[in-house]
Amino acid sequence: MRDKIAIVIQRYGLEINGGAELHARLLAEKLSVTYDVEIITTCAIEYEFWTNHYSDGIEVINNIKIRRFKTLKKDLKRFNQLSKIARNLFKFNHRKLSILNFPYLLYKRAKYNKNSFNFNEWLEVQGPFSTDLVGYIKEEKESYKAFIFFTYLYHPTNFGIKEVSEKSILIPTAHDEPQFYLEGYSQLFSSPKLIMYNTQTEKDFVEKVYPQTKKIKSEIGGIGFDDYDTTVSKLPEYLTSKKYFIYIGRIVEDKGCVMMIEYFKNFKIVHPDYQDIKLLLVGKNSLDKKITEGDDIILAGFVDHTLKNTLLTHAIALIMPSFYESLSLITLESMLLEIPVIVNKNCEVLYAHVEESKTGRSFINSTEFSQALVFYLHQTQDNLISEGNKAKNYVLKNYSWKTIIDKFNSAIKSL
Repeated sequence: MRDKIAIVIQRYGLEINGGAELHARLLAEKLSVTYDVEIITTCAIEYEFWTNHYSDGIEVINNIKIRRFKTLKKDLKRFNQLSKIARNLFKFNHRKLSILNFPYLLYKRAKYNKNSFNFNEWLEVQGPFSTDLVGYIKEEKESYKAFIFFTYLYHPTNFGIKEVSEKSILIPTAHDEPQFYLEGYSQLFSSPKLIMYNTQTEKDFVEKVYPQTKKIKSEIGGIGFDDYDTTVSKLPEYLTSKKYFIYIGRIVEDKGCVMMIEYFKNFKIVHPDYQDIKLLLVGKNSLDKKITEGDDIILAGFVDHTLKNTLLTHAIALIMPSFYESLSLITLESMLLEIPVIVNKNCEVLYAHVEESKTGRSFINSTEFSQALVFYLHQTQDNLISEGNKAKNYVLKNYSWKTIIDKFNSAIKSL
């Protein structure tokens, strides 16, 4: 009889293209060869309101059993109030002290530390909040050999891991964002039996902020790309004969999309000879129409895997403007398909991919952004092929499913 393991993730479904959610699905399907894998998740499909979309109960996707639990309605007003306090806690607790600002910062720190910020309430109103999900983990924990929790940020991970600490593996998907510094997360990073990081950069960052994690056994995992489906199809007619740079992911300000669009428009102003170049945005658009309007911006919406590959392979380069990433699957997918990547240098993980592979370009401001675009517009075919080969070899060398699954097998056995 095979051991039963659970993967706890905030959302799960074929229509969901978040990095952590895709990671969870791919890992579940790989582990299902050896284990009886179940997904414990919510009925939500989107991450803003966590509204129940799927039916609660059991569903099967690609031979994986999914247990869905309803979420409680999000108190958006209270979430915005607590988010403001959280931002101020970060702002005034992490600003360097000096003789000039010492009294001011002491006053501000006292003010916001005394404010009614309750971490558990923060987790509940941030969402997804499902008492049934956590209750199931508590009641059925003896039925599972191991629990793998995805993402440090949300309520199911923070409260679920308390119930099964001795048989838990945490995949934090952490990055340098204000929420990460909230003191309440200290308990989470003291709880797991093992932590599986996506990159060495992520591990170093987590251990710097939460030193107690140095005492917890850990491994560098990630995702394997050695069996990646590189199938492509015909380019859509609306893109035929068009030259474009591409962004794939959630089209939101937090991912640097507003900055990217602004920089791209500045590029077109500074370089009037490139008026035929477009910026193709692939994914759900949550930005105001005024930001994305114009002939230079093309919105493709959500696309399937094959069309995603097709759009990538015809692009001049992938642009990843995000400040916060723990791995960035789409960056690695692009490199595997031998398409250049242009990344935000302020994101350590993205910049590490570029530096370690000795490919791609990075930017820190609008000028460097334009320079990167011009660089790839003028590259010879031979240079692009050479760089593409190096990028592909980097991904295949560092992201093998066999290596990753061997690490999970050892971790699960140790539990």
